[in-house]
Amino acid sequence: MPINKILINGITLEQATLFPLLLNCRYWLNHECSVTFFGNSELKARIQQSGILTSYEFVEFFNTKKITNKFQFIFEALRRNIVALPYIYKFRGKFDIVYTRSSVLDLTIFPYCLKKVDNKIKWLTVFDNIIKLSDSGRLFVRFLSWLFFKMSLIFLKKADRVFTISQDLKDYLLKEEFESQRVIITGNGVENDLIQKAQKKTGFSWIDALFIGRINETKGVFDLLKVISLLKDWFPDFQLAIMGTGDSFTIGRLKAKIKEHNLSRNVKFLGYIDNQEKFNIIKSSKIFLFPSYKESFGISLLEAACSGVKAFAYDLEAYRNIYKNNEVIFLPVGDYKAIARKVKEVFEKCDFDNRTGELLLGKYSWEKIAEIECKSF
Repeated sequence: MPINKILINGITLEQATLFPLLLNCRYWLNHECSVTFFGNSELKARIQQSGILTSYEFVEFFNTKKITNKFQFIFEALRRNIVALPYIYKFRGKFDIVYTRSSVLDLTIFPYCLKKVDNKIKWLTVFDNIIKLSDSGRLFVRFLSWLFFKMSLIFLKKADRVFTISQDLKDYLLKEEFESQRVIITGNGVENDLIQKAQKKTGFSWIDALFIGRINETKGVFDLLKVISLLKDWFPDFQLAIMGTGDSFTIGRLKAKIKEHNLSRNVKFLGYIDNQEKFNIIKSSKIFLFPSYKESFGISLLEAACSGVKAFAYDLEAYRNIYKNNEVIFLPVGDYKAIARKVKEVFEKCDFDNRTGELLLGKYSWEKIAEIECKSF
């Protein structure tokens, strides 16, 4: 018999990055735990396709609509939580733990309500981001995101354990009057095995610069175009590859800017890619550009550095406890011209190796995080 029966709340997880969660689940399954996912058929298919897990249960959540943009996501996520309420009584008394991979409102409502009817179940969650009203984006959507974030903090105070990826996030929760003993720093991780197996592929050798992340203004995607516009003056055939997805409004704006600045031949969208192919692409790229304005950790930046790819980013406070030996080239926040000049120097010297970055490999692993969380179980 498993010591801990874990329910994973996946009401809105079907489009999320699943790899870290599945690695954690694999560790728990090997340490006397059982795992049951709660989500729709798309989430079920993605877990099956990953091939990471073999022995798990899945409770399918019906009556969901496909999410196509950020604005629709807000209302679809709330609708799903209302429709899911009857499942609370179905799950009552059957699990020891309900686990949420993020602490956004759409994932906190259900476990909060479940604890109301099941006083024995423990709620464990990951807190990995702070949303501010000053963040970029459309005003109405930005306001709703900030409002829902503030609401999620109210629900989150009922969680038995909150895992944060950095000291900064823990400090924020303590300021919000969370109990210190309930907040545990786990750090963040990268897929060490996939990075070690990654190989340079000739099919991706055309990529001069790579960006991986959400296509969002806060991630600096419009600064990317400014950098490429400058680099194009020196290297007319310079190629930027953008890996990731975003809401249709932001992608539309970005494509309009690409056309406006005559960069259609210099910028290519790869869409969402994961597993081994993602790391083969990172390994095959000459440099990695990540001009994000706001990060709690910046996982894709760490992945690139660990892969031995020279990486460029704005100098954010969140990075200072991670990179202490020039593993990443940092430039002043917003100074895209400085990034372009530094990239120009690197290309003129053909100096693309990042040996100090490779030394970070193994320091940040999902298995270590899974172990910390498992001990909390």
